[in-house]
Amino acid sequence: MIRALLILLLSALPALAQAPDAGPWSGRFAECVHGMDAPAHMRACIGQAARLCMDETEGGHTTIGQTGCQAMEKGLWDDLLNSDWPEHRRWAEAADAAEREVFGDTFSKRAEALRSAQRAWIAFRDAECGLAYALWGSGSMRNIAASACEMQMTAERVIDLREMSEGMR
Repeated sequence: MIRALLILLLSALPALAQAPDAGPWSGRFAECVHGMDAPAHMRACIGQAARLCMDETEGGHTTIGQTGCQAMEKGLWDDLLNSDWPEHRRWAEAADAAEREVFGDTFSKRAEALRSAQRAWIAFRDAECGLAYALWGSGSMRNIAASACEMQMTAERVIDLREMSEGMR
């Protein structure tokens, strides 16, 4: 009975690690991201808000604290990804429209391919970070590994999409 209760409690740990309010770190995150002159330079910002959160929050360096701070920063990157998305779609649709005038629909597949790639990327990120979680078995590091994976992969996706959209203009 006690063992079953302990297993139930430990399996609920990821749910207990709620991301802290991003307010205290969102300004510094935005300053870092918007201060970069090229998308590739934004890589220097990855992990910065999470580190600040861990350093400035009581219990920030515990398993739950680290997991929560990384989830908080992942949320900041995810917000950026979502706010960028309409611009990526507009770029793809405009490029398709311009090419359609010359070649018809033969090569005008950017917008459709972008949407398909994004859907596949979400599934891949979730599976990859599920693997990062599973690799640690019953160890508490599984929570830190999974949240770090989600933060890193989401940040990289923001950067990759910005490089693609800006590089193809």
